[in-house]
Amino acid sequence: MCGSFLLMALYSDLFKYYSIDGDATGAHEPGDFFPNKRAPIIIDAGKRTLQYAKWGFLHSHKGKLIINARAESVMSKPMFKDSFLYRRCVIPANFFYEWKQEEGRKVKHKIGLRNEQLISLGGIYKMTLDENSRKQATFVIITTEANEQLKTIHHRMPLIIRNDQLELWLNNRTPQRQIMNILANDAYEDSFFSEEITDSKRDSKDDKDDKLGQMSLF
Repeated sequence: MCGSFLLMALYSDLFKYYSIDGDATGAHEPGDFFPNKRAPIIIDAGKRTLQYAKWGFLHSHKGKLIINARAESVMSKPMFKDSFLYRRCVIPANFFYEWKQEEGRKVKHKIGLRNEQLISLGGIYKMTLDENSRKQATFVIITTEANEQLKTIHHRMPLIIRNDQLELWLNNRTPQRQIMNILANDAYEDSFFSEEITDSKRDSKDDKDDKLGQMSLF
């Protein structure tokens, strides 16, 4: 499960890191990103592009916000399949958060990579209409079974796309077999570090975000 992440990198930093051509004069507010909030995503729209998208697919029948797609079933769910085949993206983050169950309470952990400036979270996106009938992009983050290093914190983790996998992942012409191999998520097996977050002022908000994430798994 992935219900929030931290991005401190600036717009210009993302352009440089992901080798994006074009004007790098846009802006976003660095900090924590939560479901229903707009965040930068990297896509291949004929060329590598950064755009802003709202986190979450709205379930048309249940009215729930779906924020994660399981790697094990992303190809079999009608809500996700078309996006998975043709509209894959990465969501840049410096850290992501997971909650560990400890003695009847949930403890927040900030997780990052030791030797990487950024983490590329694997996701999918689609175009929808907002409440004013204007086009907007929305995305979900793909999750996998947690690896050995992180499963002591949570049994799920976001899909991590290695830098050498970016071209394959973003290109909608990549053979399905190669994309399924990326879903195996053996990237950075022993390269994570985690830090417990103990800011009591955030506890109630974090609990709310965690419940949303749990409810929204599909």
